[in-house]
Amino acid sequence: MNQIPVEERTNLSIYHLTHFPAGYNPADKETRYPAIFTLHGHGSNERDLIGLSEYLQENLLWVSGRGPVDFAPGAYDWYPVTEFGKPDPALLAASLERIDNFISELLATYPIDPQKFFLMGFSQGSMISMSFLLTRPQRIAGIIAQSGYIPLQSGLVVDEAGVKGKPIIMTHGFEDSSMPLEWSHQSRDFLLTQGVDLEYHNFHMDHTITEESLGAIRGWLDKRLK
Repeated sequence: MNQIPVEERTNLSIYHLTHFPAGYNPADKETRYPAIFTLHGHGSNERDLIGLSEYLQENLLWVSGRGPVDFAPGAYDWYPVTEFGKPDPALLAASLERIDNFISELLATYPIDPQKFFLMGFSQGSMISMSFLLTRPQRIAGIIAQSGYIPLQSGLVVDEAGVKGKPIIMTHGFEDSSMPLEWSHQSRDFLLTQGVDLEYHNFHMDHTITEESLGAIRGWLDKRLK
């Protein structure tokens, strides 16, 4: 993976990196770009997912956040982990509220098209992304959920009317050794009961991202960015 140009930003409530789209001109105050806000997995950081920008559409503005909870040196979480697979409802709610506030900051700060603003999560970040969409569907255009699940036992209050027709793509490895495939299938089935516009893929891979899974995501984004 080549080194992509990124800018470190500390001026908003969540520390983050930004990668601007091809042809971006800061003097242009009119153009708005489709954008992706990435949420890394447990014990990772803001540099984990932003490198995917070189594999996806060039006209995307990327924001890659750092989870606010220290896990280890250089490793972070989006909420304190108390039990694997079962986030504490209050801690999860606080995390979603923090992300909601940050999204307001992003839309006010960067030249983002709010109608083409997507969340991309991996593992814990995927769980956060799906939880956010279910509870605040009007805030985002859709989500890219990789190797994650929905914490159905964590008190999420689903906006049942708002989620209908919302676009989601999920990818998960048949051989995922960290996040059970069964959890992904349960989440898939739950989303279908909610009437979302779901595209679901399993690939022969572990708890990771591959060129094949990225190809599916690129195709999904092609449909959304027209």
